[in-house]
Amino acid sequence: MNYEELINKNAITDNTKELINNKIFLKTAQNEKYSQNISSFLTPKDLLNNIKTKFIGITGTNGKTTTAFVLGFLLNQAGFNVAVQGTEGFFVNGEKREDKTLTTPSIFTTIKRVYKYKPDFFIMEVSSHAIAQNRIEGIDFTAKILTSFSQDHLDYHKSMKEYKKIKEGFFQDETLKIVNGQWKMDNGRFSIITVSGYDFKINSKNLYVLEKSIVNDIPMAGEFNKMNFSLALKTAENLTSLSLNNFLFDNFKGVPGRMEIVSINPLIIIDFAHTPDGMQKVISSLKGKKLVVFGAGGDRDKGKRVKMGEVADKLADYIILTNDNPRCEKPEDIVSDIKSGIKKTPFEIILDRKEAIKRAVELSKNFDATLILGKGDEKYIEQCREKIPFSDRETVKNFLI
Repeated sequence: MNYEELINKNAITDNTKELINNKIFLKTAQNEKYSQNISSFLTPKDLLNNIKTKFIGITGTNGKTTTAFVLGFLLNQAGFNVAVQGTEGFFVNGEKREDKTLTTPSIFTTIKRVYKYKPDFFIMEVSSHAIAQNRIEGIDFTAKILTSFSQDHLDYHKSMKEYKKIKEGFFQDETLKIVNGQWKMDNGRFSIITVSGYDFKINSKNLYVLEKSIVNDIPMAGEFNKMNFSLALKTAENLTSLSLNNFLFDNFKGVPGRMEIVSINPLIIIDFAHTPDGMQKVISSLKGKKLVVFGAGGDRDKGKRVKMGEVADKLADYIILTNDNPRCEKPEDIVSDIKSGIKKTPFEIILDRKEAIKRAVELSKNFDATLILGKGDEKYIEQCREKIPFSDRETVKNFLI
């Protein structure tokens, strides 16, 4: 059966409602409960069985996107055709080909992209949701990376124990594994690696643990990014015949919305940081007096909000609390949760994000750095199932004129 021809002709579907058109059904973990009575079908494993593309899965609370972009750049530099799929969309050799959907889309979307672009390497951000929902079924990964671990998504996973269990489960096989952590115990088949204070039981076969960064001179701001670059470098070294010294960053253009400098004088930076740990790393990476603008997403892990406030209270010199993606929650309720963590740092509340950024630009001359956090390169504000066009980057530029 010529799967490529069938996919190109749109003759395969993972939607049971389309079977009336005589299409071939792709049965997945996502649609299994709707297809109990379908006896003839394909599986993701069938479609991926003879694929030559090598898959690299990157998971972690923070750092996935930067690590994916850097690794894609390095492998492309080494002469390979490279696809990168994740939070920012879908890219081939650094050029954007498709807009973002989910961080890890359906397995059929991934498969169709592999057949269409035929990359040598397919680098994909793997979210904890995707692991739990098996949106990566059928993929035989060549390498896996763990960038970090801290509180997030507890609206879905309910506890840090469950969240860790999901991430930990991704590293139980014998594939190449590159982990940002500290060795704690080497116990035969499995090793215990401490990641941000949490013990992960990981298969010892083909395991590399980076206890510190292996590169110092990188073309991005933020000390924490040295580890993201190091994870990418170590993976690229293992996947190619090249040594670390063969890789150069001269033409690396950075990652949209990640420690992105929108203005140099005054210094204004946008970043996607939306967890306590992410905020801590971003804010502490800059010296001098810091103005920080941020909010938190609605209908998501409420427990992290007060902790975000505490981080800003500890590291910022002035705070502006504003809207993020409120979804169907009241913005004032979200901000109220955050401000309960602020005890000493002066702050003001401006719920309208545009006005908050305007205020930040006006005040920026009084600070060494102004950080606008939470949305990065997003092009919208999500307000109760409606996506309203909005860009932190363009809003800053408009007020700088």
